Amino acid sequence: MKHPQSLYLARTILSSPYRYSLRLSFWDENKKCYRFREIIDLGEDPDIHLVYPNEHCFYVNEKLNNTVTAECNRDVSNDLELLLWPFVTASVKRKMEPFFNRGQGLRSTPLTKEEKKAIDQDIHLFDKRRLYFLRYGSVDQSRLARMSPRLCRPLLGKSRDEIEQYFLEQERSLFEEEVKLYLFAAFNLQQHFSESYARAMPQALNEELVYDQFLEEVCQLDRDQAFWEGMPPRHVLSPYLARYVIYFFDLSFAHTDPAREYIRQFMNNRRQFRWPEKKSMGADKISKVFGETTDTLRKMNKKELTRLWRRKAKELHPDIGGDHEEFVQLTAAYKELRRSK
Repeated sequence: MKHPQSLYLARTILSSPYRYSLRLSFWDENKKCYRFREIIDLGEDPDIHLVYPNEHCFYVNEKLNNTVTAECNRDVSNDLELLLWPFVTASVKRKMEPFFNRGQGLRSTPLTKEEKKAIDQDIHLFDKRRLYFLRYGSVDQSRLARMSPRLCRPLLGKSRDEIEQYFLEQERSLFEEEVKLYLFAAFNLQQHFSESYARAMPQALNEELVYDQFLEEVCQLDRDQAFWEGMPPRHVLSPYLARYVIYFFDLSFAHTDPAREYIRQFMNNRRQFRWPEKKSMGADKISKVFGETTDTLRKMNKKELTRLWRRKAKELHPDIGGDHEEFVQLTAAYKELRRSK
């Protein structure tokens, strides 16, 4: 089986401002795995390596082109233009985009037998869970086995470092409120909870237990030698994992997701469904739903309100014997209060 080299753009993780570099994934015949090496440091502004002969086009400066070509033993002109495209001046990019992206949307070819075998054997389950959420946006990954193997194709023939840089770029499409749900799904934290709503509403789970299980899964992945195969030895947590820890503890679950996820699940499970009329709930009704005085609810901050909602949601969720109508009223009241704050 051929093991082609792969040139890619990498950036630093936990530093600001970012520094960029060009790296190369290559097959190590002795260790039987893909490794990477850095070719050249591009600094904080890769655009300094771009030349604009006129206001309609650009090219990569000859010095950089020659250096990388020598390191890769092949012509890399087209590769460099693609990798540095994000740093092209906006005015030139607008003029070149119709031609530069021509053919990018063509249908991909079917997977070969070698690719299917490599996906089954070499793609880590953690990577598949990340791909599944990025493609389908679903916390519930019970249908992960049905995911199209073509989604895994971009990970083939790449070092672990290049794969992590790939996810670093893909995760930019996530909204801030989705990041914690993404990590909950990627680390498969639902497996540690018996509550029926763990897949649909991780927000309602015991927060401290969720944190404990998250850290345990992070440590387990950090110790997984198969996952980090080809990476340099280290004695501290990988920056690629460290950023996930920072995100998980700094960000909150999406506040509107509980109601949205429940409604989506309700619609999927029942053929007949009518959206409730959109009405504003009065203060007295909200007070009755939460079992707290209006004055108490008004003084609560967002964190205290979320804690109160989580406690009531556990009592009223239909999957654990609660009343459906009361649960709908609770989520509606919660959203009403969230908007008012």
